[in-house]
Amino acid sequence: MVVVQVVSQKTGEPVKGKSVSVGNNAFLASGVSARKTTNANGEAEFTNSKPCQNGEIFIDGRSMYKGKIEGFNRIFI
Repeated sequence: MVVVQVVSQKTGEPVKGKSVSVGNNAFLASGVSARKTTNANGEAEFTNSKPCQNGEIFIDGRSMYKGKIEGFNRIFI
């Protein structure tokens, strides 16, 4: 499972209502998850996604992070 938390750079507060998806760029497991919307804590939970070494996080359709995807990931926007 992968959790992505979206946080405002200006305020440091979680951002509710952002569209998030997680991609895995591994050779045999490539693909992008369905979009999830962040909750009041700024979190989107992907129960079918696993941590990976070569992934990508998209927020509102824009690539915001490339690299190692952990079980919990905090992205500042």
